[in-house]
Amino acid sequence: MKTVVSVKPLCDFRLLAEFDNGEKRIADIKPLIARGGVFEPLNNKAVFDRVYLEYGAVTWLANGIEVDICPDKMYQDSVPANMGV
Repeated sequence: MKTVVSVKPLCDFRLLAEFDNGEKRIADIKPLIARGGVFEPLNNKAVFDRVYLEYGAVTWLANGIEVDICPDKMYQDSVPANMGV
Protein backbone atom coordinates (compact mmCIF):
# COMPACT_ATOMS: atom_id res chain seq x y z
CA MET A 1 0.00 0.00 0.00
CA LYS A 2 1.29 3.43 -0.96
CA THR A 3 1.50 6.35 1.43
CA VAL A 4 1.65 10.04 0.57
CA VAL A 5 4.36 11.83 2.57
CA SER A 6 3.82 15.37 1.24
CA VAL A 7 1.22 17.17 -0.84
CA LYS A 8 1.07 20.59 -2.45
CA PRO A 9 -1.86 22.15 -4.31
CA LEU A 10 -1.10 23.35 -7.83
CA CYS A 11 -3.08 25.42 -10.31
CA ASP A 12 -6.05 24.00 -12.17
CA PHE A 13 -7.09 21.64 -9.33
CA ARG A 14 -4.01 19.46 -9.51
CA LEU A 15 -1.85 18.17 -6.67
CA LEU A 16 1.85 17.44 -6.42
CA ALA A 17 2.20 14.43 -4.15
CA GLU A 18 5.33 12.70 -2.95
CA PHE A 19 4.90 9.03 -2.12
CA ASP A 20 6.79 6.93 0.41
CA ASN A 21 8.94 5.46 -2.37
CA GLY A 22 10.33 8.97 -3.08
CA GLU A 23 8.39 9.36 -6.32
CA LYS A 24 6.69 12.70 -7.01
CA ARG A 25 3.51 12.55 -9.06
CA ILE A 26 0.87 14.99 -10.27
CA ALA A 27 -2.79 14.14 -9.80
CA ASP A 28 -5.61 15.92 -11.61
CA ILE A 29 -8.52 16.15 -9.17
CA LYS A 30 -11.00 17.72 -11.63
CA PRO A 31 -12.60 14.35 -12.56
CA LEU A 32 -13.40 13.70 -8.89
CA ILE A 33 -14.83 17.19 -8.47
CA ALA A 34 -16.96 16.68 -11.58
CA ARG A 35 -18.54 13.60 -9.98
CA GLY A 36 -20.05 15.85 -7.35
CA GLY A 37 -21.13 14.39 -4.05
CA VAL A 38 -18.57 14.71 -1.26
CA PHE A 39 -15.96 16.03 -3.73
CA GLU A 40 -18.11 18.92 -5.00
CA PRO A 41 -16.92 21.43 -2.33
CA LEU A 42 -13.37 21.01 -3.66
CA ASN A 43 -14.47 23.09 -6.65
CA ASN A 44 -13.91 26.07 -4.36
CA LYS A 45 -10.19 26.84 -4.77
CA ALA A 46 -9.91 28.07 -1.17
CA VAL A 47 -11.19 24.70 0.08
CA PHE A 48 -9.05 22.76 -2.41
CA ASP A 49 -5.89 24.61 -1.36
CA ARG A 50 -6.38 23.57 2.29
CA VAL A 51 -5.35 20.00 1.45
CA TYR A 52 -3.50 18.09 4.17
CA LEU A 53 -2.36 14.56 4.97
CA GLU A 54 -4.19 12.24 7.33
CA TYR A 55 -2.53 8.84 7.89
CA GLY A 56 -0.80 8.99 4.50
CA ALA A 57 -3.92 9.97 2.54
CA VAL A 58 -4.63 13.28 0.83
CA THR A 59 -7.48 14.84 2.79
CA TRP A 60 -9.69 17.93 2.90
CA LEU A 61 -12.19 19.20 5.43
CA ALA A 62 -15.18 20.18 3.30
CA ASN A 63 -18.46 21.30 4.86
CA GLY A 64 -17.41 19.73 8.15
CA ILE A 65 -16.71 16.34 6.56
CA GLU A 66 -13.29 14.82 5.98
CA VAL A 67 -12.91 13.87 2.33
CA ASP A 68 -9.92 11.77 1.30
CA ILE A 69 -8.45 9.90 -1.63
CA CYS A 70 -7.05 6.39 -1.36
CA PRO A 71 -3.25 6.73 -1.82
CA ASP A 72 -3.09 3.66 -4.10
CA LYS A 73 -5.84 5.05 -6.34
CA MET A 74 -4.20 8.46 -6.41
CA TYR A 75 -0.89 6.89 -7.41
CA GLN A 76 -2.55 4.87 -10.14
CA ASP A 77 -4.43 7.87 -11.57
CA SER A 78 -1.48 10.30 -11.45
CA VAL A 79 1.54 10.88 -13.67
CA PRO A 80 5.21 11.33 -12.81
CA ALA A 81 5.94 14.96 -11.96
CA ASN A 82 8.80 15.07 -14.46
CA MET A 83 6.29 14.67 -17.30
CA GLY A 84 5.42 18.35 -16.86
CA VAL A 85 1.67 17.99 -16.82
